[in-house]
Amino acid sequence: MKSSRARARDKRSAPRIPIQLKVDIESTQDHYLFEYSSNLSQSGIFIQTEEPLEPGTLVNIQFSLPDQILIRTRGEVMWKSDDEEDPELGMGIKFLGLKEEDRDHILNVLKKLAIL
Repeated sequence: MKSSRARARDKRSAPRIPIQLKVDIESTQDHYLFEYSSNLSQSGIFIQTEEPLEPGTLVNIQFSLPDQILIRTRGEVMWKSDDEEDPELGMGIKFLGLKEEDRDHILNVLKKLAIL
């Protein structure tokens, strides 16, 4: 049986690049998390946390890219990894309503990282 991480990887439309960013997350139930990402794509982000939110949870997220551009957007938790067998606990969040200019900023960072 595939892990939640493997099932999510099969559904991804955009490749993810490893990057650690400090991310502030607020759910609609006033639940706040201050965590780090482990990867990023144009369409979403994986957040490392021992307290992943349930799939379907809507969140506001905020993070700064390495070039100091602040990204603020909404997102939806698509899947969570809380299985002790997974090497990394956390949750995959899909961006919702990401501004086109923010998507372009993210793409530029991803291109730079992919070349390195």
